[in-house]
Amino acid sequence: MRLHWLLPKRSGIPVLMYHRIWPGQRDGLTLTPEDLRAQWTYLKEEGYHCLSMEQFLKISRGAAHKPKKCFLLSFDDGYQNNLCYVLPLLREFGWEATLFIIAGTLDGSYDLGEGIDRKLSLAELKSMAGANISLGLHGFHHENFQQAPPSAIRQALQQSIEVFENSGLRYHKVLAYPYGARPKGAEQEQLNKWLSAHGVKAAFRIGNRPQRIPAKDVYQLQRIDIRGEDSLEDFKIKLRKGKLKPF
Repeated sequence: MRLHWLLPKRSGIPVLMYHRIWPGQRDGLTLTPEDLRAQWTYLKEEGYHCLSMEQFLKISRGAAHKPKKCFLLSFDDGYQNNLCYVLPLLREFGWEATLFIIAGTLDGSYDLGEGIDRKLSLAELKSMAGANISLGLHGFHHENFQQAPPSAIRQALQQSIEVFENSGLRYHKVLAYPYGARPKGAEQEQLNKWLSAHGVKAAFRIGNRPQRIPAKDVYQLQRIDIRGEDSLEDFKIKLRKGKLKPF
């Protein structure tokens, strides 16, 4: 039974979270290229404006005006299929997406994988550089920040920043928490201070609702999980409400 009608419409900016794009496969992490095109065509036809990461950060801090209908695109983990299927579509639509990259893939300390799970190499990321792609942090070895001790989290982030700085890649100092997981309470407050001290401008969780503007906490920005099982109607609901079920 569909219960999305119990959910209120949320104000704010939908930050759409994707992962893999692969022909003929639909699952929690994977959309088909056809489904991705259908979603983006709907956004364009409905008059939505795709924000760059820089624009979104200014708006989230209250330093710029929010367009009436806008969204932010993000892709986690840096899958090689983003090069094959996402970049051409971004160029066609004239949009920008932020790829959150596992930093260990840049220095060879993380297995790039094969097939659908293959990660982008440093050379491939350099080939993607341009107006349609920005990069962000996604841990060093995709650590779970809710389970790791504070010292391990700081070490992973420090390593990530160093690897990016040494890579020659242009990137935004923004973080997407791996698994959407993050510390709680006082540990989160200490992490926020560390992120701020090291120039990290924002951090994204999941949350599954549009991000309210201006943001109360730029280190707890919310994204909406777009899944391969979502129909186009599901996508439209998530765009307005963030999720499909109230509980």
